[in-house]
Amino acid sequence: MNYYEKKIEMTADANEGSFVKTLQGSAGVGFAENQHVHKDWYATTISYDDALEVAERAATEREDILAPVRDIQASVNSEDEFVFSVGDREFKPTDHSLQQFSIRSGVPSSSVLRELRGQEDYDQQDADVMSYLSNNALRRLDQDKVFRLRTYTDGTCRAFVTDKYAPIDNRWYLETLQEFMPEGRLSHWKGDEDTIYGNILLPDTIIDYSDDDSDYGGMISIGNCEIGKRRISQTPSLFRSICLNGCIWGQVKGKQIRRRHIGDIDLGALKVEIGENIEYQLPLLPNAITKFLEMREFENGDVSMKNIIAAVCKDERIGKREASEVLVQYANHENHERNLFGVINAITRAGQEFNNATWLKFDEIGGSLIETNDSRWSSILKRAESMQDADFSKVFMSAVA
Repeated sequence: MNYYEKKIEMTADANEGSFVKTLQGSAGVGFAENQHVHKDWYATTISYDDALEVAERAATEREDILAPVRDIQASVNSEDEFVFSVGDREFKPTDHSLQQFSIRSGVPSSSVLRELRGQEDYDQQDADVMSYLSNNALRRLDQDKVFRLRTYTDGTCRAFVTDKYAPIDNRWYLETLQEFMPEGRLSHWKGDEDTIYGNILLPDTIIDYSDDDSDYGGMISIGNCEIGKRRISQTPSLFRSICLNGCIWGQVKGKQIRRRHIGDIDLGALKVEIGENIEYQLPLLPNAITKFLEMREFENGDVSMKNIIAAVCKDERIGKREASEVLVQYANHENHERNLFGVINAITRAGQEFNNATWLKFDEIGGSLIETNDSRWSSILKRAESMQDADFSKVFMSAVA
């Protein structure tokens, strides 16, 4: 069934993206059928079945091992690598599971194990130290305490959590979303066998664009992780159909589901909550597009755009490397937009160049900037105007400062 029965009427300046209809790309000309995105972008999307096939394959290659502390040992394998041993089986922990183990077992510094293994000259002696520290922490725990180790046939351990941890299966989540939005397409599909990072492009069966040729549309940003990296979540998002690199142009938060993976989870109740959440969030999208386009009204005046980008990056605590990429993206793609609209676009473009967590963070920053009012913009301009070369060196890498 399609949970959202009433179409959302999408409104924006019809002249914003009318050229998309005649834009020639490698996959064809104009919008994809029943989708308000260019054919080149659509070609990068996948179906629910494609994603479910990957999730199903991952499920056949993994095993959750429930083991008491007394049965868990740290050791060094024949290749001089640190591993967890459960009985006669060995598993090489990922950085994520190593961090989880460090926190849950009480290793004095939760990052020391990762740092030892992360050295360029990591060797057998480092592995021995890791093993000693880990076994010392394990001996201090209740020996009857049970942990869940998520292991894979490739010999890795990808999660080290307590037996109270309750993963929400990615297959169940995808099937639930497919039931509510059956004609959606999965876009910006990232992550791995354990973690979902991605978006659902909403089809024309849900959103009515009428005669609007605008290249702005709506999607739902979704997330889940079976090994504790992120909670199950849904957030309404915006896209621009002409962004052939699949750039999200901002997120506007509505009601959110952020269910922790702990204890007994009533999947029936969670399914109802997801459906209600979708129904609640979709009507937010037209107003979000209108508000986003209004960001053009926040112009730079006599203030340099470099100063403004520096001020925003400093406010948002964006690191030097990432801030430099924002500046580069603005110079390469958005320099005709001397306003907040251009800054937001540069930030969300830059997010595509980094890891999943940074990509998501930058999309959320873009969404928060859409909420800018006159007072906030005046404050940004005031701080930007006072910036000097010394300030740039604190925000950007030397190559662009």
